Amino acid sequence: MDTWKTMDIKQKFAIVTAVVAFIAGWGLTIAGFVIPPEGEVADSVLWILGQSLIYTASVLGIGMYFNNQMVKFRTDTKRYIDREIREEREADNED
Repeated sequence: MDTWKTMDIKQKFAIVTAVVAFIAGWGLTIAGFVIPPEGEVADSVLWILGQSLIYTASVLGIGMYFNNQMVKFRTDTKRYIDREIREEREADNED
């Protein structure tokens, strides 16, 4: 898993915009409850909340999935290479 220091500018920008969208969506929704008429939220506010949640989930979810798949790929590749090297050494020892 990447740390903030090892991320490139594209990854940092995606995470920051996802967090901003999440906060803005909920902030607008809460504001919709407290401004007159109180307790009624406009459809547009709910639409913005939905879009911000979708964006946040896609940015963070796709990133996590990709990182997990890369870790799995690296582990599988290392395991395969280690097995091939071990088999080659055993074959050389038999000769």
